Amino acid sequence: MKDNLNRVKKEVNKFLIISIIASILLVVGVPVIVLFAGKNWLLMSIGIVFVVFGFYGSPILWLSYSGKRKTKRVVESIVEENLMTNNEIAKQLSMNEKDVKNEIYKAINKKFLVGYIYDGEKIILNDKQKPVQKLHIKKCINCGGKLEQDGENWRCPYCDMKFSKEEIN
Repeated sequence: MKDNLNRVKKEVNKFLIISIIASILLVVGVPVIVLFAGKNWLLMSIGIVFVVFGFYGSPILWLSYSGKRKTKRVVESIVEENLMTNNEIAKQLSMNEKDVKNEIYKAINKKFLVGYIYDGEKIILNDKQKPVQKLHIKKCINCGGKLEQDGENWRCPYCDMKFSKEEIN
């Protein structure tokens, strides 16, 4: 379940870094425009791009970042604090239940909450696992050779060691 939390943390950190970069570009772009105005059109154009991206991108990115942090906090309350109802999470995070419900659905859709079942009110662990085919690698414990089936038992063709089927499975 910690995998869920790691996924959401990576997403939040990614938006934090991009938001910081956009803010820095805004601050750097203004002096670049002033310094290279009329002298170097390419650097001046780069400065203009920095300012435009920073001016329009920064607020949008910071708002997205704050939304991701809210989702992260809800996921943390579920994974780390074991709060499993909208009411518990809302009380813990000082949010209303409708917002908690939306954040949980958002987390489920983005696969930040994998392994849980949500019915709109409470969350439960999904104890149903995908059936997996059991693979038994049959190697000799003596020499590492691949075992061959010999009737009911198994035998190593290299060192001639014999194993019962109970020892293998």
